[in-house]
Amino acid sequence: MSVDAFFFADDLFGVWREAVGAQRVWVLAPPFGEEEKSARRTLTDIAREFEARGESSLLFSFRGCGDSKGDFARMGLGDWRDDLANALSEAKQRAPKAQIGLLGARLGASLCLQVAAGRDDIAELALLEPLLSGRSFLSQQMMRQKIRAQMTGETGAAAEQVKSTEYDDLDGWALGPTMKADLQALDVMKQSFELKSRTRIFQIGPKAEVTPPLRALSEKLGASAEAVVMPPFWNLLDYSDSASLLASL
Repeated sequence: MSVDAFFFADDLFGVWREAVGAQRVWVLAPPFGEEEKSARRTLTDIAREFEARGESSLLFSFRGCGDSKGDFARMGLGDWRDDLANALSEAKQRAPKAQIGLLGARLGASLCLQVAAGRDDIAELALLEPLLSGRSFLSQQMMRQKIRAQMTGETGAAAEQVKSTEYDDLDGWALGPTMKADLQALDVMKQSFELKSRTRIFQIGPKAEVTPPLRALSEKLGASAEAVVMPPFWNLLDYSDSASLLASL
């Protein structure tokens, strides 16, 4: 087994964990923004679990995020779908005989769903608490930012930087017009998906029963849905034990 941190497709940074003779390789797509930072440990735990099972994985960051190159303010969801497609190509190049698994968390899960639609080269699709509405996500993030500013009396450096530009401040990220429009238009339940992969949806949170929205998505996709009782790891500053999620996967 080996671990390799590298750039691919010019701008994308990824961590490749190779299991010798692996019959399956996973591409792991992270959430967006502050959620990516909080989710990194759990996604790494997942990659290590796959490695222990004899499966390889590629965990990467979208352009403008993490260690990947690019200006986030100029990105859109179309750019990130291209990044995901490039990550799949990289994984196939490194393990040409292995089956492909695609796993995403939050917005990463929504993008995985879009990219997997119509493809016949993805055997497994695992969606961790997929983001169903980009408009709701933006509203929630803006509200959290407003509450934090009221509590701390701070407006944030990013807010000062973008005040006189075309960008909005989204929790410290300069949200450009393309990404803003793409997120506002994102509505997974209104899209049609033709999936040829085995698809599983994982709800993450305190409830032991799958919520109606994710249940409706699973029925729409013909997918299984499972509730994993653990804290929403993408919102935590502290480490969250991912044992229950690893067992479900």
